[in-house]
Amino acid sequence: MSGTLARALRRLLALELGLYLLAGLWLVRAHGWRPVAAVLAALACALLWRAAFTLATYALAWWWRSPVPPPLRVGPLRFLGHVAAETAALGVAYAVLQPFARAWTGAGGARAQRAPRLPVILVHGYVCNGAIWRPLARVLRARGESVWAADYEPLYGSIDGAVPQLAAQVDAALAATGRTRAVLVAHSMGGLVARAYLRAHGGAKVARVITLGTPHGGSMHAHLGAGRNAREMEPGSGWLTALAADERAGLAAPLVALYSQHDNFVAPQVAAAHPRARNVALAGVGHVALYRSRAVRAIVLAEIDAANAAASEVQAAHQV
Repeated sequence: MSGTLARALRRLLALELGLYLLAGLWLVRAHGWRPVAAVLAALACALLWRAAFTLATYALAWWWRSPVPPPLRVGPLRFLGHVAAETAALGVAYAVLQPFARAWTGAGGARAQRAPRLPVILVHGYVCNGAIWRPLARVLRARGESVWAADYEPLYGSIDGAVPQLAAQVDAALAATGRTRAVLVAHSMGGLVARAYLRAHGGAKVARVITLGTPHGGSMHAHLGAGRNAREMEPGSGWLTALAADERAGLAAPLVALYSQHDNFVAPQVAAAHPRARNVALAGVGHVALYRSRAVRAIVLAEIDAANAAASEVQAAHQV
């Protein structure tokens, strides 16, 4: 179901390349530029507008920021480094991975039978598809995990509308691996989809939920987004309020919330923490770069191992 977004991104890329081609021909023919210089100018334009977009997201995040604890503050050089990393992550995500989702095997899942470990289901965020998970999916598969990267449509539909699609993915993964529970790793809005799934279906099939930069308390950036799901992610929205009310008795499955004090899409940044989760604060990582961060990856792998260890203990106790 990633086709809608992939097609739209391919069209935008084609439009961008077409504009660069026309501008390049004009510079070469009308102003005598060398073709190599025109190509370099096009590359510079592509990088500059993406960098400008990233800086705009950081400007908004700074305006709506939450206080940064002293141990998590970063200096100017490190800040520029993680802005560059976020720009690169956005470029790869929206110009390389997601437009060509079918070309990346990381967007699928290894349909292993009777897997010895819990299947891992990767739940993407707002205006994304499963191909964005390719860097993490490759690492997980290399260590023997059975991985699924689900897609949810429509792109701008309600968050609850994605729940049946996630439920079907969970059931398919459990049927394929012979396990009774799965680990959900969710980015951004995907964490809200996971919580909505727990509200609707309980935690019987979920061993652990790991969220990365999920606006559990909403994000001010959502006011600028399109669609019903963006309205539901606005701070204080009726949807978020109802979800929190339904969780007052406790979460249906263990939740670990990773969030960055320098997130450029979730602001205030502490809104990515959850009052009933084990929260892990990070520094110097942008929102989309959470997919690729080595520090985030290490924590995710450790949490997956912990979920498997807990499942083994339960299974051993039942066999006694």
